[in-house]
Amino acid sequence: MESIPVRELNQHTSAVLARVAGGESLEITVSGRPAALLIPVDDNSRGIADLVRRGRLIPATDPAPPALPPGDLDLSIDSAEVISDLREERL
Repeated sequence: MESIPVRELNQHTSAVLARVAGGESLEITVSGRPAALLIPVDDNSRGIADLVRRGRLIPATDPAPPALPPGDLDLSIDSAEVISDLREERL
């Protein structure tokens, strides 16, 4: 990812935004330190932002994946066999 100083962003805003709209991600620096990221907006993120704004979606607060159930996993179980057994029980 390319870094550009905030001065360049101020002086060439249209050109920088055209690059981002074209798919580039840029890091904006202030006094040589990263201050912001400019990333392209895709249709997916617009949809999510719209759902959050309308209160239909609550963003995750914990970035960690969900924990696995406690205990050892039995990897020898054949899921197709389990499903077949469950279907036979319904009949």
